Amino acid sequence: MTSSLDEAILRVLPTERDAVAWLSTPEVRRRLEERGHRVGYTKKVQRHLTALEAESRVLSTINGRELLWQRKPWLHGLQEGVGLMSASEAVAFHILQRFAGNKLPTAVTKDIDPLFQAAEARLSQEKADSRIYRAWADKIDSVDGAFTLIRPKLRPEIFNAVATATFFERELLVQYRPAYKSEASGDQKTRRLWPLALVESAGVMYMVAQDPGRAPRAEKGESEAARALYRLDRIRSVTESGEPFTYPEDFKLRKYIETQQAFDFLPEPAVRLELAFEGNAGNQLRESPMSKDQHIDTLPDGRMKVTGTVTPSLKLRWWLRALGPGVEILAPQSLRDEFADDYLKLAKRYAAHREAHA
Repeated sequence: MTSSLDEAILRVLPTERDAVAWLSTPEVRRRLEERGHRVGYTKKVQRHLTALEAESRVLSTINGRELLWQRKPWLHGLQEGVGLMSASEAVAFHILQRFAGNKLPTAVTKDIDPLFQAAEARLSQEKADSRIYRAWADKIDSVDGAFTLIRPKLRPEIFNAVATATFFERELLVQYRPAYKSEASGDQKTRRLWPLALVESAGVMYMVAQDPGRAPRAEKGESEAARALYRLDRIRSVTESGEPFTYPEDFKLRKYIETQQAFDFLPEPAVRLELAFEGNAGNQLRESPMSKDQHIDTLPDGRMKVTGTVTPSLKLRWWLRALGPGVEILAPQSLRDEFADDYLKLAKRYAAHREAHA
C-alpha cells in the first residue's frame, strides 16, 4: 500500500527523460522538505525508497559510493503530459493556475507544476482546436465590485509557511501586528495557533485560526473554541512549532463564514431593516436580495420600500453609505439615528468649508 510519503517521493523523483535523471537520497529528502513534507531524517527516506524499489516502482544505481534514485516513467513530466493532454484539460489547468495558483500550498503547486507547463505547451501547439481553447483565457476575468485600493503586500514566505501548515494541519507560532499599529509598536507576543483555513476577501488574505490554549468560556455563553481572523500581511513572523494538531470536527469553513459573519466585520445581532429608495437606486435588490425574507413594496410617495432581516456590520454600513442620498433608512430607529448624526456632521463640515472659501 502506497503511503502519502511514498506518493510524495514518486512525485519528486526524475525519470530517464529528465535533464537530471537521478537523485541522491539526501537530495530526495531536500525536495520533500521544500514542498512542506516533514521527513525527519534521511534514513527514513532511504527505507521508503528501498520499499518502492522492491515494488518495482523506482530504480537505483551506484555512482561511486553514492546511491542514486529514479522513478519509472508514468504520466507526470512535460513530455508525457503534452502528448496525452486534451485541449479541454489544458485550458482547465491554465485557468486553475491563473485564478488559484497563488492560493495553493507549495506541496501542491510543486507537484502539479509539470501539468501547468504541459497545459501551456499543449495550448501553444498549432492544432485545429488550439486557437479557440487558447483564446478562452482572454475572454474571462474577474473584477472587484468596490472601489479598488492598493492591496497590502504579502510576503511570499509568510503565505507559504501558513499555507503549508494549514495543508498538513500543523501548529504555528505567530507574531502578529494588530490593526493600525506600526511594525515598531510594542506587542511582540508569540501566539500558538492552529491554522484552520485561508480566505481571500477584497484582495486581502486571512487565516482562520484556533487558539488551542483557550477553552470555551461557559460563563460567557461560549460553546465553541476561540477562533479568529488574522490578516496574513500583518503577520510579523511565523514558524511551525513542530507539533501536529487534530483538525476540529465541529469546524466547517462555509458555516463559519455564513453564521459567524466574521468577514462582514464587527457583526451585531440581526435586525429588521427597512429602506426607502429614490429612483433606480434600489433596483439591484430585485435581482440580488439583501436577505432571504426580503419583501418589496411601493410607498405612497412612489419610492421603493425594501424590508428584510439583516446583520448590521461595517460592510452593511459601507454599502448604505455608498448609496448616498439614494436611500433612506426607515428602521431600525437606532441605525436611522446613527446615519442622521453622521450626515449632520458631514453637512456642517462641508458647509463650514464652503463658507470659508466663499
